[in-house]
Amino acid sequence: MANGSRAKKRDYYDVLGIEREATGDQIKKAYRKLARQHHPDLNKDDAEGAAERFKEVSEAYEVLADDDKRANYDRFGHEGVDFGSGGFGWSNFTHASDISDIFGDLFGGGGGGSVGDLFSQFFGGGFSREARPSNRGSDLRYDIEITLEESYKGLKKKISVPRQESCGECDGTGSSEGKRPPSCAQCKGQGQVRVVQQQGFMRMVSTQPCPKCRGEGVEITSPCRTCRGRGRLSKTAHLEISVPKGVDSGSRLRLKGEGDNGPRKGPAGDLYVLIHVQDHAHFDRHGEEILYELEISFPQAALGAEVPVPTLAGEVKLHIPKGIQSGTILRMRGKGMPVLGRSSSFGDQHVKVSVVTPGRLNSEQKDLMQKLAVALGEPKPRKGGKARKGRKSFWGG
Repeated sequence: MANGSRAKKRDYYDVLGIEREATGDQIKKAYRKLARQHHPDLNKDDAEGAAERFKEVSEAYEVLADDDKRANYDRFGHEGVDFGSGGFGWSNFTHASDISDIFGDLFGGGGGGSVGDLFSQFFGGGFSREARPSNRGSDLRYDIEITLEESYKGLKKKISVPRQESCGECDGTGSSEGKRPPSCAQCKGQGQVRVVQQQGFMRMVSTQPCPKCRGEGVEITSPCRTCRGRGRLSKTAHLEISVPKGVDSGSRLRLKGEGDNGPRKGPAGDLYVLIHVQDHAHFDRHGEEILYELEISFPQAALGAEVPVPTLAGEVKLHIPKGIQSGTILRMRGKGMPVLGRSSSFGDQHVKVSVVTPGRLNSEQKDLMQKLAVALGEPKPRKGGKARKGRKSFWGG
């Protein structure tokens, strides 16, 4: 889920001057303050620079004001935010209503044009009140399950996705011979109609899909035989996806334009691939950290040893210091999971040592153990021992 812009970007929280724990109200308050401060029309001496600063704070607000986008950013940084190949622009901004009153104040409430008119000069392109076209195709979700080893190495995977694609016979128009169907007479091609309701002194105006054309804005008088006038057919797309190193369960990959094709040649939606990483038989994963439980013998614990320990990168020799106690945790630096988006950075593997007490001894082994006990002065058990309270697990549970 990489942003189209590869330029070095500032941390969004730093841009808005807020803490990472900031609430939604605090984020909005910070943005409104900066929106006033950096509006180009209030910075005539440096309008171009102000426009860039305004664009930067707007991008930060677009991400942090949205719970899903903020969660992705907190987890993956800028790699978790996707504004398309052109990067962030006014067409990506979905919170115009949050600042519209500011510009009413700045420009006297009239004659200043819409919010989009005011900013189209520096956001690039015009502003549409509807961020997504009404005939845009649906976004799709596809779930895949991978192993921990595959998450460690990254992989390319072929998937088959059922989706709606434009009919080739009518070129997606739904009309025979590919002719463009006429606009709906009732909604004038808008796909929506206004509904006015009078309740006492209150007049309520709302919009709803046109009942005649079912929201499509056109009338199919001569439907295509292949798609029966729908303009789309159910097909299966065969795609290859690249799963980056270090993904965890809940990670999402966005494939832009690989969702359902829109009706009447509308733009395609996006495909979101949701990752599920299988539990491992030997490793316990927590983010970039790996926990492995290693069983060693009593002699190895007493005398120390070099023992082979499996890691996701292969087997590695681990030094066991003499006299180690059961429950001790040893760290293997850089032997954990890759840090997502930073291929050269890795977490650590933590090895929890468990000293195995032999359960069955033959007569010779018993004799040797007894001699060892005598030689060590076999300590007597303590009286009145109590369990320690407040003990926490390795992962802080």
